[in-house]
Amino acid sequence: MFIAIEHAIHDPDAFRRCAEQVFPLPEDLRVHHFLPADDLSRAACLYEAPSVEHLRSYLDCALGTASTQRYFPVAEAHAIGLPPRQLA
Repeated sequence: MFIAIEHAIHDPDAFRRCAEQVFPLPEDLRVHHFLPADDLSRAACLYEAPSVEHLRSYLDCALGTASTQRYFPVAEAHAIGLPPRQLA
């Protein structure tokens, strides 16, 4: 499933350090887009994962207090510009 994330970034330097530790991703997670704001106060991401809960448990732990995430499953039938699936 595709999952969109909105990151509210509280500490840009810590977010960058934590984000580097996220990679390489586990085999069952794929990031397709990372769209940071100019000032790195926010970012949007598009992931592919088995579930929102699975992705949340991995990313929230890795990002710690550097940011707060809001996750939502993408309504694929109504979305525009989704990439090809990479996970079975």
